[in-house]
Amino acid sequence: MKLIPVELRQKLPDFSLQDERPFHPALQEYRRFYKIDFENQYTGVSAYMGKTHVAGFDIVLHTFIPMRAKATVFVVHGYYDHVGIYNHLIKALLKNQCAVVAFDLPGHGLSSGSRAAISSFRQYQPVFKKVLQLCGNQQLPSPWQVVAQSTGCAIVAEYLVQFEGQEERIPFEKAVFYAPLIRPVNWFWNSKLHTLVSPFSRFVKRKFGESSNDEAFLEFVRNQDPLQPRYLSAHWVGALKKWIPYLGRHAPVRFPLLIIQGKCDQTVDWEYNVPVLEKLFIGTQVQYMAKVRHHVVNELELYRRDVFARTISYFNRVPAAHQLAIR
Repeated sequence: MKLIPVELRQKLPDFSLQDERPFHPALQEYRRFYKIDFENQYTGVSAYMGKTHVAGFDIVLHTFIPMRAKATVFVVHGYYDHVGIYNHLIKALLKNQCAVVAFDLPGHGLSSGSRAAISSFRQYQPVFKKVLQLCGNQQLPSPWQVVAQSTGCAIVAEYLVQFEGQEERIPFEKAVFYAPLIRPVNWFWNSKLHTLVSPFSRFVKRKFGESSNDEAFLEFVRNQDPLQPRYLSAHWVGALKKWIPYLGRHAPVRFPLLIIQGKCDQTVDWEYNVPVLEKLFIGTQVQYMAKVRHHVVNELELYRRDVFARTISYFNRVPAAHQLAIR
């Protein structure tokens, strides 16, 4: 299937839950291809797509709302990813009667920007904040919760540490991190290599690793997903290099996370990352899974079913003491 993000974006209205116009046929085809046409799969689910302009990017948002939704979960994807390949997670959340808001990061999926590139990790913050602002104006059901994968965790973590000393204003009741990124594996050597190579090359051909035990998923991203970037951006690596010390300098925040981390993850340096996050977010729980690799949301069905069950159980527990913030 051939998908051209700029053409699909042009067919989208500005994001609004009041706009119930039918999807353009090209958008319908895109949504069927990734199996995120949940309004056709389940009775009583309303689906919306739209775009917003922020920080120089056109950002594409997806919202799915079941009847009698009891909460709203924001989904923040990882590097190289996009909303289309988070269909398993979205489905699990909808079955738990949660509304879901997901968006493509700059340079990913249908959003604009150089593919899988960013000049500074700080550029992600105005995008995330604009999504939250838009959804606050749309009166999506409370409480708000968030699930993030890998780079998405870095974005949410930076957002949360900005509330140090005013945790009661955090707009989320709870947060779940899958395989969170602070630094990747072999970071010392890779950062040195970046210093040597980046003056001569803006992009390096992507190596598709064994990020999941699900061979069908690996085959899909390697050979069938038209929205998968084919190159690693030297700019993105440089932005990560500058960002890592920032998080480490921050004071702890009294906002516990649930971290789900696979011990077979060979993408992020989890033995370094998880303790840093435990220290930064007081009261954090960590659940290790022995055989799970990096791409938690697209693991083998047996593993991801367990991951989603843990996530939903955590969300369904009695709310944390800090409660919801004023948006």
